[in-house]
Amino acid sequence: MGTATRRPATLHTRVDNRPLRAEQISTATALQLIRRARNSRSGVDAVHVYECTDRTGTPLHVAYVRFTPGRWSNVTDVIDVVEIPTATLTDL
Repeated sequence: MGTATRRPATLHTRVDNRPLRAEQISTATALQLIRRARNSRSGVDAVHVYECTDRTGTPLHVAYVRFTPGRWSNVTDVIDVVEIPTATLTDL
């Protein structure tokens, strides 16, 4: 098992254009977040998943989740971006 397969997913959240600290999450948690967002009928505005590479050439899947305004109080714009190493997905 290489180091790429052990690298966890990373969650980046932006609230009203302010980035919060990036957080490492398990691949299972990342996939659950994406599934819940796709199944949300009212709380999510958009879900997109892209295949790309990082700066070092490591293949990634990047999920973009934009939540609808009013989902959280006192904020208008919430976006989650999840980076999942592709090798981690193929090892499942």
